[in-house]
Amino acid sequence: MKLVSVAFAATAALSLVLTGCSSEDQQSAQDTANNAAESVGDAAQGALSSAQSAAPGIQSSAGNLADDAGNVFDDAKRATFVAAYKAQFSTLSEGKSDEDIEGLLGSICQQITDGKDKDAVVTDIRSAATNNGNEPGVDEAGNIYEQAKVACP
Repeated sequence: MKLVSVAFAATAALSLVLTGCSSEDQQSAQDTANNAAESVGDAAQGALSSAQSAAPGIQSSAGNLADDAGNVFDDAKRATFVAAYKAQFSTLSEGKSDEDIEGLLGSICQQITDGKDKDAVVTDIRSAATNNGNEPGVDEAGNIYEQAKVACP
């Protein structure tokens, strides 16, 4: 667009310079300037159109890369939560699969996303994390909550 503005400014300047020339010379110079300005405008419009056509593909590719990176990061956070849960809460994790523990994480994350009060979530964790009669205490459930909060996408 700047190119079009420059072309029009050049046309106006050329017109002022040519005011002292004969009418035929002025008309010829004006026609030449108008043709040049029109060519520049057409080229600029073509370039703009090409850029606009390419933009969705570029944006889509960038979006896909960002999504992929986000997924890898979320996977790493889930795996870290599972490993930490197994290490810190061995009685609660005994016999549970990684998917079971990820399910607990998903439930906690959903409650946090829904805006549920921390104390209510901790109460739910105590129930959901109970394993073979071993129920986490309030402090343990609070620790699970804090770790899950960091691991939530």
